[in-house]
Amino acid sequence: MKLPVFLPEELRQLARFVPSRGWDAVEWRPMLASLRQLSWRLATGAGVQRQRLLTQPWIDRVILGRPDRAALALENLPHPARKRSAGDRILYLYFRQWLVEEGLFLDLRPGRFTWLDRELHFSPNGLWLQLRPEFRTGMLELYRSFYADDESALRRALTRMGMLRPGLGAAAEDELIALLDQHFGMDSGAQRFSIDAFKASFDRLFDFFLAHDYRLHSDFVFVGFYLITLYLTLESLGQKHDVRRICAEALNDGF
Repeated sequence: MKLPVFLPEELRQLARFVPSRGWDAVEWRPMLASLRQLSWRLATGAGVQRQRLLTQPWIDRVILGRPDRAALALENLPHPARKRSAGDRILYLYFRQWLVEEGLFLDLRPGRFTWLDRELHFSPNGLWLQLRPEFRTGMLELYRSFYADDESALRRALTRMGMLRPGLGAAAEDELIALLDQHFGMDSGAQRFSIDAFKASFDRLFDFFLAHDYRLHSDFVFVGFYLITLYLTLESLGQKHDVRRICAEALNDGF
C-alpha cells in the first residue's frame, strides 16, 4: 500500500514498520481519518497543551514540558545508572498513559526527552490520539493479565479488543495469544529492549491476521506506533528494566 501524500515524515517513519502486506488487514477508512487528524495536530500543535495538562496529574515521575534551561539529551546521560533511571521513568510514562481517558501521546522517541537536575522532562508533540474506550480498557486488562498470569482475564481482554473472534478455533486462539504475548508482553524480570525483535513480532502478527481474514481497527496500528517509539528509546539507552515492577506500580495492581 502506498502511504498518503499528506503524511509527514514523523508518521512515515513509524508507518514503515508495518509490513506492506499488513495494510490489507487494516480497516482503511478509519485509519485514513486518524492519519489526517494526526498530521494536522503534528503540523499545528492542536490540543497538545490541553492534553499535556490533562496528562500531567497522572505522570508523577516525568515532567511534561520543556525545561527552562539547557538540559542533557538522553544520549548524553553520563552513566548506566542514570540511563536506567530514565528508562524506568519512560516505561512508567508508557503504562501510566493507558489510564488517561482523554488520549495518549504516541511519540516517545529519544528526541522528546531531556534530563535536568535529576528530573526527566518529556516534550510531547501533536502525535496524540484518543483510542476507543473498549480498546483502551482492553489494553489495561491485557497488561494486568500478562503480569498476573491470569489466562481467563487475558482472553476477556482480547475479546473486548476484538482480537479473539467467535469461530476462530482453539489452535488459532492459542497461536494468537502466543503472538500477542510476544508483541505486547514484556519480560517480567530484567529486560533489554530490541526494536528488531519487536518488528519481527509485528510481522508475525500481521501474517496471522491476513491468514485469518482480520480487518483491524486503526487503534491496533497506533498502539503499535506507540510501542515502536518506546522500544526505540529504551534500546538507545541500552539498559535492563524490571517491567513487571514498573507495570504494577503504574497500574496500581500490587501483583
